Amino acid sequence: MELLTGDIRRLYRKFLLPGLGGALVMTIYSFVDSIAVGQSEGPVGAAAMAVVGPLFGVSVFLAIMCGVGGSVLMSEARGQGDWEKGDACFTASVLLMAALTLVSWLVLALFGKAIMAFFGAEGETLTMVMKYARWIIGFWPAIIYPIFLGAFIRNDGAPGLATGAVIAGGALNIFGDWFLVFFLGLGIRGAAMATVAGTVLQAVVMTGYLFRKSCRLRLRRPRRLGKAMGQILSLGFGAGVLDLGTVFIGVVTNNQLMKYGGTAALSVYGVLTTITSLFQSLFGGVGQAIQPIASTNFGAGKTDRIGRLFRLSLVTVLGLGVAFVLIGELFPAGLMRLFMSPSAEVLAIAPGLVRRYFLVFLPLGVTVLATYYLQSILRFRMSMAVSVLRSFALSGLALWLLPMALGANGVMLALPLSEALTAVVAAVCLRRSRAGL
Repeated sequence: MELLTGDIRRLYRKFLLPGLGGALVMTIYSFVDSIAVGQSEGPVGAAAMAVVGPLFGVSVFLAIMCGVGGSVLMSEARGQGDWEKGDACFTASVLLMAALTLVSWLVLALFGKAIMAFFGAEGETLTMVMKYARWIIGFWPAIIYPIFLGAFIRNDGAPGLATGAVIAGGALNIFGDWFLVFFLGLGIRGAAMATVAGTVLQAVVMTGYLFRKSCRLRLRRPRRLGKAMGQILSLGFGAGVLDLGTVFIGVVTNNQLMKYGGTAALSVYGVLTTITSLFQSLFGGVGQAIQPIASTNFGAGKTDRIGRLFRLSLVTVLGLGVAFVLIGELFPAGLMRLFMSPSAEVLAIAPGLVRRYFLVFLPLGVTVLATYYLQSILRFRMSMAVSVLRSFALSGLALWLLPMALGANGVMLALPLSEALTAVVAAVCLRRSRAGL
């Protein structure tokens, strides 16, 4: 089996490039939407996209929790030579994903407007948000499904196909944004329609893989379905909580910025959330690239190969982190102009807010990678500790305390500070795992 015997560097490159490519193209959905909305609707549109961000975070959380949790268990079983158990893990994940999708869809359909208000929208911004959110909620299963299935396709040895599906959907989304938002003049509503069209195409392409002869994903009834679902949830929550934490951080930050900085500060954060989703996805792409290799080798007891794999991935995320920080420090005003037609007020406050916020990307790569890595070698508690500290405990405390003294600047400093502290904890967990350092 190639994952157990192939050269680690070559395997890492094989999975890394599709992982980064998939992450890059996947975030183009929100990236291009944010640019289109900001340029067509102005600062209010950019602020609306900041509020919509947590909605996408919920979809990614559910998909990652079920997809990554199930695919890790599947890969571990295959590494042990138990393919029947692997098939049962895949089946349990499908059933769990279907149930969670149905429940969340119903909640959003009934309480969508109230949820958007809770996310930080009010007045004119809330009206703008609902023009976009209604389309996302209406096609909710199509938003979740490709992310979920992509995790299994990558673990089944076809990372290139998963990336190809994302590229096809992303290309349609880009064209749709131009055609619907600008050519037809549909504004933010057109951006939502373009996103839905792209995800539907992505889902169709990925579903086609299931009918290929090379596909080894099979449905097999689990002997103990409840136990299998519990294992998937306990394992997948560690990775999915990163995205759940993004929802929490987004909601708290939106409300704090409206309190201390107003719509102008929220519009700046709307741009930053889009950029953060891109950079965090790239870090996650590194984590997803090592996951099938690490899980399979862990199941076979080949810890020396896992250690080499981790060191390669650590160099990657540190290099990316430095590059990302430099972008924000050097081009803060340019980023605002790329994403919207900024007002004089936005241009006045943006440089300071952006430069403070962009410091978050240096430690962020370490914490994201640590979560995926610890999860891949079944260090559930360590993975959970890093995720919860990063996503809720430290970030929530910092977002509550710092703005009291520093206002909107304190909001932007809260996340870099909490991320740096979490990275220290992650380093301790990685060393204690004794499998990668």
